[in-house]
Amino acid sequence: MDTTLQMPQNVTLPSHFWRRFAAYAADIIIFQAAILIAVYYFSTISPLDFLLNGRTSMQCIEAVPDQLAQRIDAGWPLRPTETRTSEICEVSRIGSGKQRYLQIDVASEPWDYVTPAQVLTIPVDADSNPVTKTIPGYTSLMSSIANTALIALAFAGFSANDRRTFGKAVFFLRVRSVDGKDPNFGTAFKREILKFSPNLLLSLVVFAISLFPVYPTEDFDALLGMFRNGYTPEDNGTAISYFIWTIAVMAWWGWPFIVWKGQTFYDRICTCKVVSA
Repeated sequence: MDTTLQMPQNVTLPSHFWRRFAAYAADIIIFQAAILIAVYYFSTISPLDFLLNGRTSMQCIEAVPDQLAQRIDAGWPLRPTETRTSEICEVSRIGSGKQRYLQIDVASEPWDYVTPAQVLTIPVDADSNPVTKTIPGYTSLMSSIANTALIALAFAGFSANDRRTFGKAVFFLRVRSVDGKDPNFGTAFKREILKFSPNLLLSLVVFAISLFPVYPTEDFDALLGMFRNGYTPEDNGTAISYFIWTIAVMAWWGWPFIVWKGQTFYDRICTCKVVSA
C-alpha cells in the first residue's frame, strides 16, 4: 500500500498570460480613445445626444440664488468656527447631457485632515430648486451598454476572419477556434460580448443603486438640519459596485484562465482559444 503523501501542486499562470494581458490593455486604450474622439467630434457637429460616457467636466460658480441661500442659512446655521461655501455646479459628459448640482461645503477651523469638511451634494432643477427625489441613472446605463457594444464590435472586427487587433499583433497572439480555424465575425462578436459581461454587470449594479435614495429624507430643510447636527452620509455604493465587478472578473476571467490553462469561460462557450502566432 502506497502511503506516500502527495505534495500539492502550485498553481501557475499559462506561459502567455502576461502577453495576453498586455495585448488586452493596449487594445482597450486604443479602441476607447478612438471611440471617445469620434463621439466628441460628432457631438460638436450634431445636435443628437450620443449615449456614450466620455470626458467629464465640471464648472461651478460661487453664488447661489438669494432665496436658496437664505433657506440654507436658516436650515443649517453655522457655528462660530465654521465656514461655508455654496455653489451651483454643472456636470457635463460627452453624450450624457448636463446635470446641475447644489454643493454645500462646511469646514471647521482650524482645518485639518482629522475633521473633514461636511459636504452636501444634491441635484437642482432649472430654477435652482433642490431635487430630493431619486433620479434613476437611465442615461448612465444606456451609455455603458453603448460603450460596451462598441468596444465589443471593435474587438470582434479585428479578431474575425484571420485578422488581429493591434495588441495581439504586437505580442504575437491570435484568436483561433479549437479546431484550428479562424472564427467568423458572429463568433468573434459573441466572444467579445461575453468577455465584457462583467462591465455590463457593473452598469446594472450602478443603475440599481441609483434607484435608492442617497439621503434618508426627501425634505431638503430636514436634511439641512441633519447635516447641522453632524450627519455624515455613507458612501458605500461605489465600493459595493466595484467589489461585485472584481468578483465577477475573477470568477469569469481569472480563475478559469488559470484552471483551464489559458481558456476562459467565454473561450469555452465560443469554442475558441488564444494561441501564439
